[in-house]
Amino acid sequence: MKEKVVELLIYIMSEMQDNKRISDIDLTDLKTRGYTQSEISAAFSWIYENSELNQQRPSMSVRAGEGSRRILHDAEKAVLSTESQGYLIQLRELALLDDKDYETVIERAMMAGYEKLSVTELREIVASVLFARGGDDASGNRSMLTSGDTIH
Repeated sequence: MKEKVVELLIYIMSEMQDNKRISDIDLTDLKTRGYTQSEISAAFSWIYENSELNQQRPSMSVRAGEGSRRILHDAEKAVLSTESQGYLIQLRELALLDDKDYETVIERAMMAGYEKLSVTELREIVASVLFARGGDDASGNRSMLTSGDTIH
């Protein structure tokens, strides 16, 4: 389920980069694409929780496309397929991954022992990193919802 939520996050953040408001995103279109209400709610919940966290994180104040770029080492390129490298760049440009999360994903990919990590396999790693973010605070936030939870 978390991988599908990551797909939704990419879609929503892409729409928002095109200056679309969250309220303008067509939820019925997402449902016809096969996403459940719980997955859609979890994606919006993650965005809401992390937008509040981002206000407290000075490192996230830099907008996507600004600042320095990290270049992958040859050993990292050997582990990540070209598509996976592009996927990581997309997540970084959409500001779904900050510098720390980006490094964590690469580190986990390197430790996983894959020869050429596919986007599907990388998406699992990304989901685990994204949904572990902010879990150490005492605010009681949660990104994943139970089956009966919705966001209004």
